[in-house]
Amino acid sequence: MDLPDVSKPPWGFVEWAFTGLATLTVSVVAFIWRLMTRLERMSLSIDRQRADFEADKEANSASFIRLTETLAQMNHDHYRLRETLGGLPSRGDLRDVEDHIGERIEALAARFDRALEKRGM
Repeated sequence: MDLPDVSKPPWGFVEWAFTGLATLTVSVVAFIWRLMTRLERMSLSIDRQRADFEADKEANSASFIRLTETLAQMNHDHYRLRETLGGLPSRGDLRDVEDHIGERIEALAARFDRALEKRGM
């Protein structure tokens, strides 16, 4: 077994300082690199969300317009139906017509009876 060579002196202060400074520099660069990639991903995510938001806003606007048109048509149909129903006869009118038809049928039956009596005489 060989013993390590002790003739080399251990690292001096300058080498330790240079190594620490280089490690610190590389760490800061790596941190900034990771930070920049995160910021870029967040920026892309925000842009995508903004585009999705705009698409949803346009879709909602179109849906709102269709809903408005549908409600206006339903309102128009409702009032047309009310006008139509207003023109229809009421229950009282139907009872009066029924009574009038009944009277006419009785009068017609009486005329038939009279006509049959005259023939049968």
